[in-house]
Amino acid sequence: MMLYQYHCACCDKVVASTDKACPYCGSQHIKSPYGLWMFCVAVCFAVVIIIQLAHLYVQHQQDDRSVQGNSFFELFQQNPNTAK
Repeated sequence: MMLYQYHCACCDKVVASTDKACPYCGSQHIKSPYGLWMFCVAVCFAVVIIIQLAHLYVQHQQDDRSVQGNSFFELFQQNPNTAK
């Protein structure tokens, strides 16, 4: 279970979660075992948001094309009774 242990950032020795400083080298920079997991969750959340925004953008572009696809000439050809 080395993944879920606190490590000293200086000497990379395992330290207790209650230690404020490394008992081996005295460094106060203790690495949390959950930092990488939080980073991964944040990145996954950002990727989901970006994919959703891209999907909405593409869907909006397709809706605009279907509205703009009818030219002025095609509108008159669809309803011949209004041309008289």
